[in-house]
Amino acid sequence: MWRFRIVAVLLAVSLVIAGFYHEARAEEPKKVVFIRYRIEPAFFATVLKGFKEKMASRGFIEGRNVNYVDILTRSADQTSLPDVIDGVNRHKDTADMFITCGWVSMKAREMLKESGVPQLFVPVLESVALKMLPSLIEPPQTNLSGIYLMYPPEKILRIARFVIPEIKNYAYVYDSRIPADLIFKSAYQDLPPEKMHGISIHYLDLGEGVERVRQAMAELKIEAYGGIVGSFKNQRELARSGVPVITSLTLDIEQESLPDFLDENTLAGLFNPFRYCGNQAAEMTADIFDGLNSIENTVPRAARQVAFVNLKAATNLNRPISVEVLETVDVIIK
Repeated sequence: MWRFRIVAVLLAVSLVIAGFYHEARAEEPKKVVFIRYRIEPAFFATVLKGFKEKMASRGFIEGRNVNYVDILTRSADQTSLPDVIDGVNRHKDTADMFITCGWVSMKAREMLKESGVPQLFVPVLESVALKMLPSLIEPPQTNLSGIYLMYPPEKILRIARFVIPEIKNYAYVYDSRIPADLIFKSAYQDLPPEKMHGISIHYLDLGEGVERVRQAMAELKIEAYGGIVGSFKNQRELARSGVPVITSLTLDIEQESLPDFLDENTLAGLFNPFRYCGNQAAEMTADIFDGLNSIENTVPRAARQVAFVNLKAATNLNRPISVEVLETVDVIIK
């Protein structure tokens, strides 16, 4: 009998200890791991800032009930892969959420797919998102969701036709060493003829040198060009071509700062404020942490797309812009 009482007491004590341990675990701060790469000009810094601000407004205070690990890789290209691999391996057993910025999301996805740890891509190109998920409008039913950038090549070409009605030749200027550039190139290549607006697309690789690209633009009679990462990194050298730029801008800056990052030839294009992406990802994360949603049911969200026309560049290029064009864009840079 006394042995039964001892066992019962020990069992009760163990249950109390387990309860205290469970409660302590439940009160531990959530751990959010950011992995971002060195895309100019600020390396997704406004994504991180917007995320933290929105999380704080939802009651998740840094250092109190949420902690952040910020991993910034060594470069913008594939030499960053060891940093991504190391970051995922070091934190996948303790993280409550991974926030992966840009193309590194795909490598992290490979490693986190079977882990069950929630991952949000914040942001990636729409074409990149569709390489990781079958749909962007349905619940993912897996541990991946996020924010995607809408830079549809069709819309870039539509803007080009609108701004330069007589355009025939457009160049997608990319760097074959940069994954995001290659993925967006495939989005152009997949366009059906009816979505090219009568424009011929030429593909010019900065991996062959900026001078060679400038020569090719002259030889091919390119009337406008654009790109993603590579063309932005080389915008000053490319500007010497004198060819108008109508492009997608993947810049982690505020909309108010946009004019400061446009060169003298950037005539028009699309821009997605990255801070907004951080805000949206924080709403998703807070809902998951609060038990209001699960990662499996968190439908991806589109970033906020802004179309702009740069009247300074239009004056520099002696390119008149019609009132009809100005009435259709979101931002006019004077």
